[in-house]
Amino acid sequence: MLAEIAVMSLWFLSAAILPEMLSEHAVSETRQAALSSAVQAGFVFGALASAFLGLADRINPARLFAVCALTAAVANLSLLVLTPGGTASILARFLTGAMLAGVYPVGMKIAVGWGKEDRGFLVGTLVGALTFGSASPHLLALLRGQDPLIWMEW
Repeated sequence: MLAEIAVMSLWFLSAAILPEMLSEHAVSETRQAALSSAVQAGFVFGALASAFLGLADRINPARLFAVCALTAAVANLSLLVLTPGGTASILARFLTGAMLAGVYPVGMKIAVGWGKEDRGFLVGTLVGALTFGSASPHLLALLRGQDPLIWMEW
């Protein structure tokens, strides 16, 4: 569950840090939107590709989860050296989303396999981890004194 929380925190990271990024770099409104929506587009692409190829059934789910989590982390880490709002940073966010499609659904498959009688609890716990992980960048921004919803104003 901790791995799910950690990896899913990458989902809304760009939205949570957008105010700081804009104070340091000029990024057009179109590029700001692309940074956030690239993750969703990447997730859709990754989920479709994974389903079409049957990756979760062909590859050990724990291994697939780990590879996708690490790849998403590296793609996100590349944002430290890429131009904020640049094409490469938007592509890195797309790759992050595509890799998250190998984390969230695969995590569900793993959780369902852990138990027979408590599957509802396990899936509910995983959804809670997903929710907490996705919201954690906004929580951190709030704790640091930033308004985590300022990005909605553009």
